[in-house]
Amino acid sequence: KQWYQRRVAITAGNSITKRGTFVGNSLAVLALFYTASTGCIGKLRDKDDIWNDIGGGAVTGALYKSTRGIATCSKFLGLGAIGGLALNLMNGTYEEGSSYASETISETYGDLFDRR
Repeated sequence: KQWYQRRVAITAGNSITKRGTFVGNSLAVLALFYTASTGCIGKLRDKDDIWNDIGGGAVTGALYKSTRGIATCSKFLGLGAIGGLALNLMNGTYEEGSSYASETISETYGDLFDRR
C-alpha cells in the first residue's frame, strides 16, 4: 500500500511538470480574453453591470474554441456566458456579502422585463 501511494505521488508530480506550463498558459490567455472583452463591452454599453461579465464570458468561450467549428464554438459561447455569470456572482459575494447574488439576480431580472 505504501509503495502505491508513493507511485501515485511521483506520477502526479511528473504530470504536473509536463503539463503545468500548458495549463498555466491556457488559463492566462483565457483571463486576458475575459478581462479585455468585459472591459470593451462595458465601455461600449457605458454601464457596469452583470451583463458585461456574461457577455465577456460568452466572447471568451467563443474565441477560445473558434477553430473547432461552429458547433463547438456555440457550446463554449454558452459555457462562457455561464462562467461569466458565476465569476460575477462569486466575486460580488466575496466583496459585498452573501446577499449580493440574490439582489443582483432580482435587479437584473427586473431590468430585463422593465424594458418592454
